[in-house]
Amino acid sequence: MYSLPLLILIGVAYLLFLFGTAYLTERGLLPKQLVHHPFTHVLSIGVYASVWTFYGAFGLAQESGYSFLASYLGAVVTFILGPVLLIPILRISRTYQLSSLPDLLAFRFRSGAVGTITAILTVIATLPMLSIQIQAVTDALYLLNDQFSVDQIGLGFCFVIALFSILFGARHASLRTTHQGLMVAMAVESLIKLIALLVIAGFAIFGVLGGVEGVNDFITSHPESIKRLEAPVDSDAWRTLLLAFFTAAIVMPHMFHMLFTENSSDETLYKATWAMPLFLFLLAAAVPPILWAGEALGVGGEAQFILLNMGVFLDSTWLTVLAFIGGLSAASGIMIVATVAMASMIQNHVILPLVPKPKTPRFYAWLLWLRRSLIMAMLLASYLFYRQIGTDFALHQMGVVAVVAFLQFLPGLLSTLFWSRANRWGLLIGLSAGMGIWLLTMLVPLLDSSASELVPFDLDTDNWDHIAILSLMLNTALLTVVSLIFPQSEDERRAAQSCLMNALQKPSSNHLRVSRIDDFTDLLSSRLGRKTAEREVQKALESLNIQSQTVRPIDLLRLRTTLETNLSGLLGPIEAAALLEPLDQPSDPITFKASNTHLIENQLENYQERLTGLAAELDEMRRYHRLTLQKLPVGVCTLDTSGQVLFWNIEMERLTQIKAEEIIGTPLQSHTDTWSTILEEFAHADSDHKLSQKLILNEQTHWFSLHKSILKERRDIGMVLLLEDETDTKIMQDKLGHNERLASIGRFAAGVAHEIGNPVTGIACLAQNLKLETDNDYILETGDHIVDQTKRISRIVQSLVRFAHAGRPEAEREQVPVSLAQCAEEAIHLMSLDSHGKQQQYINQIPDELRVSGDPQQLHQIFVNLIQNASDASPEGGRIWLHANENIETVELRVTDEGSGISAESQERLFEPFFTTKDPGQGTGLGLSLVYNIIEEHCGNIEIISPANNKQNKGTQVVITLPRLKWTEDPDSAG
Repeated sequence: MYSLPLLILIGVAYLLFLFGTAYLTERGLLPKQLVHHPFTHVLSIGVYASVWTFYGAFGLAQESGYSFLASYLGAVVTFILGPVLLIPILRISRTYQLSSLPDLLAFRFRSGAVGTITAILTVIATLPMLSIQIQAVTDALYLLNDQFSVDQIGLGFCFVIALFSILFGARHASLRTTHQGLMVAMAVESLIKLIALLVIAGFAIFGVLGGVEGVNDFITSHPESIKRLEAPVDSDAWRTLLLAFFTAAIVMPHMFHMLFTENSSDETLYKATWAMPLFLFLLAAAVPPILWAGEALGVGGEAQFILLNMGVFLDSTWLTVLAFIGGLSAASGIMIVATVAMASMIQNHVILPLVPKPKTPRFYAWLLWLRRSLIMAMLLASYLFYRQIGTDFALHQMGVVAVVAFLQFLPGLLSTLFWSRANRWGLLIGLSAGMGIWLLTMLVPLLDSSASELVPFDLDTDNWDHIAILSLMLNTALLTVVSLIFPQSEDERRAAQSCLMNALQKPSSNHLRVSRIDDFTDLLSSRLGRKTAEREVQKALESLNIQSQTVRPIDLLRLRTTLETNLSGLLGPIEAAALLEPLDQPSDPITFKASNTHLIENQLENYQERLTGLAAELDEMRRYHRLTLQKLPVGVCTLDTSGQVLFWNIEMERLTQIKAEEIIGTPLQSHTDTWSTILEEFAHADSDHKLSQKLILNEQTHWFSLHKSILKERRDIGMVLLLEDETDTKIMQDKLGHNERLASIGRFAAGVAHEIGNPVTGIACLAQNLKLETDNDYILETGDHIVDQTKRISRIVQSLVRFAHAGRPEAEREQVPVSLAQCAEEAIHLMSLDSHGKQQQYINQIPDELRVSGDPQQLHQIFVNLIQNASDASPEGGRIWLHANENIETVELRVTDEGSGISAESQERLFEPFFTTKDPGQGTGLGLSLVYNIIEEHCGNIEIISPANNKQNKGTQVVITLPRLKWTEDPDSAG
């Protein structure tokens, strides 16, 4: 017999260890990689292995042989089918903030009655399961020390479990807030019971049976043990147990809580598809060798406590303590999680619908204390059930009673995922019939059994399995028939579609009666209090990143959906829907609404990897068509029947400078910018096309064409507007026309140049003959100037001809080193001879040594034309600067004046032939065009900067860039 203080110390030390683990996790003192690792959560799902698997499996194996494997294999099937069953439930629970099975069914069938009845029946079904946890701990302690009072043990254990549950399972008001400390503690307890069972199994094999050969010898020498283990299993009972444990692995409160409420990652459940079967296999594999070791040692007592009895028989303290801690771990895990889960479901589906919610700033604290009180109530009910019924029956027998009850939730669960026509009346009638049979045939007899009747039924001989299957079949039949007879409500139909695989979260309403955020706060304040309402609305706004100053209709709908989701985690789905129902305003289901369409589009963008099969292919097609519309080089905008914008592609954003997120979901008339006004007027215009419309934007001229078409399918469902930018096309057309005019001018110039050449030649001849007719030096000098000017005219004519035939090679053009300073001085000297011209100040700052390669006469012509233009543009006595600098590859020449400058419009046409800004008769318009042509022939570039002086907003600067001379001869040879 073990001393009382020692056993209390061991139990308290283990529970304090769990407390410490949870506390360190909540404080963030454990490594985050460990806490958030998927396998940590997978281990926490091991809470499934209660004292049924740690103690009760031995009793069932001793009584019914391999039937004990049903509890393991049923759960294995559940986890293997995780992608089909568990993943969809996780996504629904996560999307709609559902925290329990009553939440899920109430949401699916849109009925508070469904949630209430499911919650009550779940609690009733769970009480036998919790009873056996209390029974296992009290019986184990009593076995080790019979001085314990059963009442004291049970009450003490329940008190400690209540304390842990309150501290680490009821820390937040929202039921969807994960409790990392609770999850890590459950992972630790799963690891402890696994290690404990494997260590004891190893001791049984190698310490008792003598290793693998000893096990073979035992099997050979004890055929009756193998025969008892391999006793024929009733196929009906076996199938019923498999199906019951398959269902229980999902719907038991502690399993639903750990699988879906405390879990936020699909990865965990995908890993559980193989990790949990491995975990359960290791637990099941330990049962036979431990039974054989007990039989080999001649250990007496109940088979369900063979672990403890073996330690006591061998007087092995470590073996006994390990078996006790393993059992305590298995019992405490399910007790903690199940009471937290049951308290939450009773709060949401029984208390809150009946008790008026207090309008207090401490609403969240009120919810927490309500849940904590319910945790205490659930543990008290479990203890009372244990004292009234549980003490008279074996662990595995009470476990079978519980899992058969959970079997009745299977039709409702499967119809939630796979049958959209099921309705609330079918579920309620079917579930009530199935659970009624269970109550009358399995639970009520327990209440009437006397202490001498140790079993309410025998697993091998009684017809309990037939009753279980009959109740399940009646449940399913009534669900199906009633659902087919009675139609669904619209809310049920919408919720059913939301729960199907690959379904998207849809807004609860197509239209709202609210127009501002304060309307949500006012509505919630009447039920939750002002402070709570403001906090919930602000929390939703922050999660959606919505600014309260600029709210669109689509934002209000998103806010309504998010509020319902968040409140569902706080109050349950039915209470959340009832709170927000006054906001909804039904609308035509056929009509496309901008807000709904945009919400669905956003969800599809984040939902791609979840889609499979035909749904994935359809989504790929949708994405392809949407991308096509987005990338069209034409602006595309679609409107719904109320004029709200449904679609706004990239080109439309570029043309209008309006972002899609700013305008989608809003009517065009709500915007005051130019484009919204134009599109709104065109949408209501009679014409379907407006071509080449001129529009001035930002002081620049643009041309656009508009097109529209009504979208029809049975009825008008909207409109598509197309905006086509024709600005570049218009500019190209103008350029083509301009080039054609230049070509005509060029042909005309060639003819004029030919006609001018003849009289110029005559003038040159007459000037040369002056040398033969007079000796007057002045006349002779004048004649030389006349000859020089006729040569200039000839060169101008030649340049004009070259301009008319631009692009043709000029093989005869001179290429010699030319002094830019000398060319400038000659041009300045020539300008000074004009007695009728303005007298200006010419400042030549061009270095004397600066040379370029080119035609001296053509370069001289450049300076003459530029200086002439600068002089004409400058006031009398103005200054004209000529300077140049040499770069690595080029020479840059600048001619700057102090004139009035050139307008931006004129700058675009400066190099056109015959274009001039001078007064009529003052210029031909050929000067800069010839300069341009000469510079091009010299592989250079010309640029006009006006105004040259930005401060005084006057002056013009001509910048000419020419290739730098590559020295091949003495520069001084240049003329």
